[in-house]
Amino acid sequence: MKKKLLKLSLIMLIVAVFVFIFNYFFFHFVTDDGITLTWQPEAGKPFVASMISTLGVLFFFGSAASLMTALVLFDDKEQR
Repeated sequence: MKKKLLKLSLIMLIVAVFVFIFNYFFFHFVTDDGITLTWQPEAGKPFVASMISTLGVLFFFGSAASLMTALVLFDDKEQR
């Protein structure tokens, strides 16, 4: 069970990183007119960018929670 939780933690961390990268590009390159190739200092769609970043934070904290659960609740020795 410990290995499954550690694997879940790693997968959720990878998903969180990809969501944060996607959010960066969404924040700086999406405007009211659509997708642009020029970097914008302010968000064109701040509410949507905020919702995407909230999803990334949820994945990040889910990763941390499953890591803590694996480390605290389960021993190094698997008992069957």
